[in-house]
Amino acid sequence: METSTTIIGLGLLLITFFPIIMLMRNQQIKKSKINEIIALNCPENPKQFSIREFQNSKVVALHPEKNKLVFVDFNAQPETAQFVDLHEVSTCEMKSQIDSSFNQKKDFVVKVELILNLKNKTNQILKFYDFEYEKPIQTAYFRDNQFAEKWFFEINKRIK
Repeated sequence: METSTTIIGLGLLLITFFPIIMLMRNQQIKKSKINEIIALNCPENPKQFSIREFQNSKVVALHPEKNKLVFVDFNAQPETAQFVDLHEVSTCEMKSQIDSSFNQKKDFVVKVELILNLKNKTNQILKFYDFEYEKPIQTAYFRDNQFAEKWFFEINKRIK
């Protein structure tokens, strides 16, 4: 009786802790991948990107003293990493693309992006939401839109 209870208890313990261990392992892998991408773009000291935010497989990291920004999108295929020197940005604008053909009662947002107009007359686009590879949930748009708005205001505060 005691042996079977012990085996059942160990089995339940494994079933409980295995998903937690896998989740922690995946988070550590993603964190090291992010640090590797930042180190690739800023080899002198990647730890200086002290302001970091993660949401919906997107990462924005900011180096507050040098005004450098890294945007990583793990949802895109292949995943994208963009490095922006905010000293080179003249203006920043937020753009939402809406498609009303899906539903007649309300508009359907298909893209949310920040367009950084650089001083050399080129644009750099940071896609915070794209329906093409985030189809299953429209609710992701609301979170990604808030995330984009927050960084829109943060970037505008730093370029002016």
